[in-house]
Amino acid sequence: MAVVLHALAPYLIQTIKDMAEDELRLLLGVSSAIEKLGKKMGKMEAYLADAERRRIDEPVVQGWVNELKGAMYEATDVLDLCQLDAEERERQHCAGGCRPRVEKTAPGCLQPLLYCLRDPSFARSMGKRIKALNARLDDISKEMSTFGFLKLNSYKVKTLTSEATPHSRVTTSLIDESSVVGDAIQVDTRALVQVLGADEPATILLVSIVGAGGMGKTTLAKMIFNDRDIKMTFRSKIWLSVTERYEEDKLLSSAIAQAGGAKDIVNGDKQILTKTLADVLSSTGKFLLVMDDIWSELPWTDVLQSPFMEAARNQPQSRVVITTRNESLVKHMGTTYHQHHVKPLGDEDAWALLKNQLRPQAVGSVSDIDHLKHIGMRIIRKCDGLPLSIKAVGGLLKTKKENKNDWMGVLDAPAWSTDKTHHDLNSALLLSYEDLSPPLKQCFLYSSLFPKSKNLRMKNIVSMWMSEGLLHVSHDDRVRWKETEEIGMYYYRDLIARNLIESDVTEVLDGSVARMHDVVRSFAQHMAKEEALVIQQGQISPQLASSKFRLLSIESVESESSLVVLPDWSSISGKQELLRTLIIHGRIKFEPRDSSLSIFPSLRALYVLRAEMDRFVDSLSKLKHLRFLRLIGTNISRLPDDIDDMKFLEYITLEDCSNFHGHLPRSILKLERLRHLSLVDTKFTIPKGLGGLENLRTLQEFSVQVDGEWCSLQELGTLSHLRDLALLGLEAVPDASLAAEAKLHSKEQLRNLWVTVGEKIVVAEPAAVEWEAADCQRVEEVFDQLCPPCNLEGLFIFSFIGRRPPRWMCTYGAVDLDSLTGLEMISLPFCTQLPNGLCRLPNLENIIFRIAPAIKYVSPEFQQQTHNTFSVSFPRLRWLCLDRFFNWDKWDWEDVEAMEEAVPMPALNTLTITNCKLCYLPPGLTSSKRRALKLLRLRGLGNLSSVNNFPSVVELELLNCPKLKKIDGFFLLQKITIARCPNLEVIEGVRVLDILVLEDATMETLPGYLRSVNPRYLHLSCNKKLCESLVPGTTEWDKICHITTHYINIV
Repeated sequence: MAVVLHALAPYLIQTIKDMAEDELRLLLGVSSAIEKLGKKMGKMEAYLADAERRRIDEPVVQGWVNELKGAMYEATDVLDLCQLDAEERERQHCAGGCRPRVEKTAPGCLQPLLYCLRDPSFARSMGKRIKALNARLDDISKEMSTFGFLKLNSYKVKTLTSEATPHSRVTTSLIDESSVVGDAIQVDTRALVQVLGADEPATILLVSIVGAGGMGKTTLAKMIFNDRDIKMTFRSKIWLSVTERYEEDKLLSSAIAQAGGAKDIVNGDKQILTKTLADVLSSTGKFLLVMDDIWSELPWTDVLQSPFMEAARNQPQSRVVITTRNESLVKHMGTTYHQHHVKPLGDEDAWALLKNQLRPQAVGSVSDIDHLKHIGMRIIRKCDGLPLSIKAVGGLLKTKKENKNDWMGVLDAPAWSTDKTHHDLNSALLLSYEDLSPPLKQCFLYSSLFPKSKNLRMKNIVSMWMSEGLLHVSHDDRVRWKETEEIGMYYYRDLIARNLIESDVTEVLDGSVARMHDVVRSFAQHMAKEEALVIQQGQISPQLASSKFRLLSIESVESESSLVVLPDWSSISGKQELLRTLIIHGRIKFEPRDSSLSIFPSLRALYVLRAEMDRFVDSLSKLKHLRFLRLIGTNISRLPDDIDDMKFLEYITLEDCSNFHGHLPRSILKLERLRHLSLVDTKFTIPKGLGGLENLRTLQEFSVQVDGEWCSLQELGTLSHLRDLALLGLEAVPDASLAAEAKLHSKEQLRNLWVTVGEKIVVAEPAAVEWEAADCQRVEEVFDQLCPPCNLEGLFIFSFIGRRPPRWMCTYGAVDLDSLTGLEMISLPFCTQLPNGLCRLPNLENIIFRIAPAIKYVSPEFQQQTHNTFSVSFPRLRWLCLDRFFNWDKWDWEDVEAMEEAVPMPALNTLTITNCKLCYLPPGLTSSKRRALKLLRLRGLGNLSSVNNFPSVVELELLNCPKLKKIDGFFLLQKITIARCPNLEVIEGVRVLDILVLEDATMETLPGYLRSVNPRYLHLSCNKKLCESLVPGTTEWDKICHITTHYINIV
């Protein structure tokens, strides 16, 4: 439940109001007791915001707040029990033939509650508990009068004003450009780049960037990592985010992958990983390692030093950069070092950073908020030059109007003068926190429970917020939010807009994955410390034995480099019977007798990663209040047969649970509230009747199963609320008519659809794939019947074995997919054509086709609407990837320049074509009207002879194109990478080239075209013999002597 007092109170009051129906007034006085409870809460509600504010500085108030919260939590448990009893009695009442229905009238209160209070014994039992709560509230209310709380205005869910709508800062770069301001960081970057590139005799030079949390160390490290000179100097660049609770195998595996080694290493043996990393680094050239946010020397001395030092002997002048808060740490890392201290921002740079958070400005433009600079400067001086604090204040100011009164309100806020004797209390963060609405406060604090090593995934965290009752939606809000998850997603994005969590663009670009900065996490954990406890790796918290918590998070990741004391289950279970959320990441120490979860009777959310779980299966059903169950990488072998006793269960996720024997208990069909069922990499058998779970919103890895005339696809027909659906094994459908019974087209709320044929993605050409022609035809017909709804946004198809695309992807299919933004089709072994109906979709932004060996010809209908030549085809397409069309030799696309037609794909930014037989790129692609295309990748085009006329492209990659002879007409080209193109003779029309990367271990002489280009940097990878010939005065040297800077590696 909530950890914010003035969010919990309205939730309870609304629930109690819903209970106070006329029928209840006649039942044994219980209604009267409930009404008294509601009135007491109502009288206190207006003062709770002030109590929440004062508890920060006044321990006595904090004690009173804790007591009131305890009473509220108990009230929610009582209401839950009322619901369970009421529903059971309704089922008995309807046993004669009517089907019981669970309809929410408010979170925590159901219409069937009326039935429970018709039972006198139950009514008396509940009456006693409610009267006891009333007596408890009387005492709390009397004590409240001694504090003199102020009656503050109630909060409402705040929305950003239209002029303050947050600008998206999600880009493909690792650097958040809005965080880079002023000359100081540029000067620091250049200085450290020079240090890293200097002719230092040390085998490895270590550069330490030191500063307080939130000072900008990581931003400076990213500036260095992405610097142009760094890219040219170091052949391999590795970025490792090192937390206090690092995992050795993950550090090593990540380093191997980034250095160019295998990306998916199954064997996690440290010795093997260490040797592999050393071998990979030794063969790739000089390397740069960045270790971000390092807390001790152990990740270096115990894990990474050995392979990196061994590789550095073969690749001298390699470098290591660390960011840390510990100034003395670098002295213990056993190598030559240079230390740089990050300084606070100056006033002007701080003002520029603040403005960027509000409204990023183009270079040379004048901000229209400069009239508020005199106030803004006074605000940022309170931030002490700390970038994190300035960004937090910027996030707050986004929610305000750009006028003097609102900004003065921020400047004069009481939070600036709050007692900050505790180091975790940052004034700017406190100010931002106090501006949050009560629901948003509790969601923010709850998010700090997750280990630093784990990102926040929007769908997961929103589900947990829901399970704890943090997303209370009033009747008025139902007009705006059709689904409770929608308000949760709004809260998540609002926290990003306010800079309280940060979108992690290294994983996905849509903002659905985020992380929380250390300083922000420490602040949130401090604010919730009375109810929430986070135990980090190796810690033993005495608080477990002395205090009772509602929220508990434990991380225990074992490492060979240090002796980690595993948390003892008895220390968790002994006094924590009030827990509502339990997160466990890693091993826990158990005794043989430890086998029950019933010691946590109030648990709402259970999230277990890589910990033992099978011993608790039989006690899971004792968790009557549980809403959220997520088990990842555990040894659980089954779900309890009496899982239907968990009536409130809404979310079930089993992922990578290899011991699971595969049978879902039939009793799962009685979980009428179930919204999410996901069994990823966990084989299971679907029970007949799953279609009765009509509240399902997510169904992942749903496999097609057939039993006589029954097919599991039929179960989907009644699931009208699905938003995310993943289907496996479509080849098992015996008849297309069964697929039609899934009724996908009528599922108006479906947003993402994954469909897979077979168990694996097929990577071979057709001759190597064992599919009968009848199978292929049947799959075509099945897909024709799986027509998605018009609101679908993401479509992902794997191992499609049809010879033609589904009809609804073609023009004649006349299916409306106007909301579709992303399409991926991976492995099309027999399909001979691309779908020709995609070009008319107005919102399609990304298309990926991979492994289509049967396609030889791409017709004009793919990229042009033949029936309407004046309509723009693919109007928003930004990213197109055509990968491994092994036999594709013709792309028919005429140039529209001479005609009065709109150019297809006008927004195309990135084009990738690999492994095909194209001899040339079509004229329509090279039109001079195409101004958005910036990145062109051509790999494995064995017949390509020339690449001409791409005037807007700034980066070009040409790999393994053996017949390529000429490049011409790249007027804006800044970087070109050429690898294994031995017959390339001419590069013309390249006027502003800055970087040329040339890689070929077989060439005996340098290509002659190097004389005709004049890049600032040349990065050359060649064999030893050619390298040794590159000395002044030789013919080979004369080809490159006009180029300012050379970086040469032997391969």
